[in-house]
Amino acid sequence: MKKLTISYTFGVLLLISLPGKATEMLVDTKELYQLLQSQAKQLEGQQQQIEELRTLVLQQQTQLSKRLEKTDKKVSTVTKPANTKVTLNKQGLQIKSNNGDFSFKAGGRIHTDFAHFDDDITQMASGAILRRARIKLAGRLFRDWRYKAEIDFAEEGDVGAKAVWLSYNGWKHASFKLGHFKEPFSLEEMTSSNVITFMERALPNEFAPSYHLGFAASGYGDYWSLSGGLFGEGNGTRDDDVDDGWGLVGRATLAPFYKPGQLLHLGFSSEYRRLDSNDEVKFRTRPESSVTNRRLVNTGTIENSDYTLKLNAEMAAVYGPFSLQGEYFHTHVHRNDLSDLGFDGGYVYASYFITGESRPYSVKNGEFLPVNPLDQYGAWEIAFRYSTIDLDDHDIQGGKQDNYTLGLNWYANYNVRFMLNYIFVDAYPNRNAVDENANILQFRGQVFF
Repeated sequence: MKKLTISYTFGVLLLISLPGKATEMLVDTKELYQLLQSQAKQLEGQQQQIEELRTLVLQQQTQLSKRLEKTDKKVSTVTKPANTKVTLNKQGLQIKSNNGDFSFKAGGRIHTDFAHFDDDITQMASGAILRRARIKLAGRLFRDWRYKAEIDFAEEGDVGAKAVWLSYNGWKHASFKLGHFKEPFSLEEMTSSNVITFMERALPNEFAPSYHLGFAASGYGDYWSLSGGLFGEGNGTRDDDVDDGWGLVGRATLAPFYKPGQLLHLGFSSEYRRLDSNDEVKFRTRPESSVTNRRLVNTGTIENSDYTLKLNAEMAAVYGPFSLQGEYFHTHVHRNDLSDLGFDGGYVYASYFITGESRPYSVKNGEFLPVNPLDQYGAWEIAFRYSTIDLDDHDIQGGKQDNYTLGLNWYANYNVRFMLNYIFVDAYPNRNAVDENANILQFRGQVFF
C-alpha cells in the first residue's frame, strides 16, 4: 500500500508541475486527487477482505483436518481385526472371541457298520451300511445364546436334520431350548451314539420318543438334573391332512454319590402323547443291528388309539473301570371302545475297562460322556448286555424277543473307536407267532470330532 500511495502522490505532483495550458486540458486536480484517494480506500478494503478470507480458509482447513483424524480413528476401530482364537483339536475346529461372547465350532461323525447274519426263519441279508454321516455346526451368540445344527446324510438313506435348536443359557443352572432335538427321556437315549457302549441301543429303546420339534426347559444342581418340555411332530413327518398330535415329557435324574471314577445314578422319565388325528400307533424294532431292515417283533398299526403314556426308570453305577447300567420301559396305549394295551421292555449290562479307564459322566445332563484313553495305545473295554421286549397284549400279538450281546471296544484315541458285537437273538414267538433264533456278528469303525 505504501508503493501505491507514493505513486498517487507522484502523479499529483506531476500534474501540478505541468504548464498551465496542459493543466487546463486535464481534469481538475482536486477532483482527481479525491478520486484516487477513494480508489485507494477501496483497494485497502478489498485487501482486508482477502486477509479475512484467508484466515477463514485456514480455520476451516484446521477443523477439517481434526474431523478427518477422528474419522480415521473410527474407521481403524471398525476395521480392526477381531480378537479371536482359532483352535483345531479333538473337539473339532473352534473359533472363539477372547471375551467368550461368540464362538463357532464345526464337527461331525462317521459310523460304518459291517454285519454277518446266521438267520433262521426271517431272512436278514449280510452286508455293510453307512450308519451315520453327520455334519455339525454349533456355538455361542452374545454369551447367553447357544445354537446347534446337525445334518445327517446317512440315516435311512435320506438327508435330514437331527439336532437343530437355539437355547438361552443366561440364567445360572437353567436353560431354555427351542427347535428339533431329543425329548428328555431315558439314559441310553440321551447318551450320544458316539458314546453308547454297544453298537445299537437295546431293544426297548423303541419306546423312547427321540427327536421331535418342541420347547424344553432344564435345570441342574451339584447332584441332580430336571428337564421337561412340550413337543409336536418329528422332522419329515409333516402331513397337511393330519393333526400330528403333541407330547408332554419330563425327566429327573439324581446322582447321590458322584466323583470322578465313582457314580450312582438314578433317573425317571415319562411322556404323555396325544396321538395324531389318524388315531394310530405302531411299535417295532430291529434285532439291535441296523444293517438289516427286518423286524422280528412288530405290533403292526394299532388303530382307535387315543393317547400313549410312557414310563421309564433308569439306574447306573460306576466304580473305577467297572460299570453297571439298566433301564425298564413301560408303554400304555389307551384305545377308544377297546381294551387298553401295555407293552414292556428292559435291559441291563455290565462293562469293564481292561486298561483302567472309567466312564465319564455329566451331572448337568444326566448322561455319559466320551472316554479319553489313559495310554497312547488306546483303551480296551469288554461288555455284556441282556435286553428284552414284549409286544404282546390282548388282541395285539407283536411278539417277544430277548437278546444277549457280547461286546469288545477299542478306543484308539478320544475320536476314533472300533466296536465288535456278537448277538444271540431269541424270539419266542416272533411277529408271526413262530419261535426263531438268529446269530449276528457285526463290526463298526467310527470317528467323531
